[in-house]
Amino acid sequence: MELFNFAFGPYPQRLNIYLAEKRPKDVAVTIYEAPDKFAGVPPPEVKTLTPMGSLPILRDADGTVIGQSLAILEYIEDRVPEPDMRGNTPAERAQVRQFMHMFDEALTFFALWARHGSRLGHGVVRSSREVAEICAGRYFARLREIDRMMTGSLFLAGERVTIADCVAIATLQYANDFYAVPIPPGCIDLQQWFDRFSLRPSATRPPYPEEQRAKAYGLMEQTEIFA
Repeated sequence: MELFNFAFGPYPQRLNIYLAEKRPKDVAVTIYEAPDKFAGVPPPEVKTLTPMGSLPILRDADGTVIGQSLAILEYIEDRVPEPDMRGNTPAERAQVRQFMHMFDEALTFFALWARHGSRLGHGVVRSSREVAEICAGRYFARLREIDRMMTGSLFLAGERVTIADCVAIATLQYANDFYAVPIPPGCIDLQQWFDRFSLRPSATRPPYPEEQRAKAYGLMEQTEIFA
């Protein structure tokens, strides 16, 4: 299997963290620092592997191509079942998927808030105070729901790391480190989990382009929306 990925960003980082935790032997990884259409990064032959043309992209030896991060995580788990990072029982797997999809929804709301409210989105999309307010509210609400679901276990879905942890840390790390949006006050279990997982080698902060980060940083102050 070949994985083409970027060095930062919440969707690429899910895969980067997952691979650092699982360490599968049969996945060759190519990482590009950042997209650069003038320099042909990523190369056209990689971008055209999927209709979306965005990374991450997985290509298997049999010709299978997958261009969606959650599907890639599930596919690698199917192809490389050990060490298991999805759960051994139907109940465990359902819990993992529940956290995965809730964080995926949260990231969608966050991305819309950032895209329509931050300086980084100016000139790219139409700024919208209404969209920013609605999506910020839903992002924080989803994190509070997740916090209420947590049981105090070492990881989100039990006593060992799963793909849910990889999706979650990539989301929260991106919001915190790139946009300076922390976990909302009162989410004690979620904050404690984030602090613990952030110390793992897999969660080392990726290299962000500082020019972009300077425009993104301080999203709450930019939009005057707070948790």
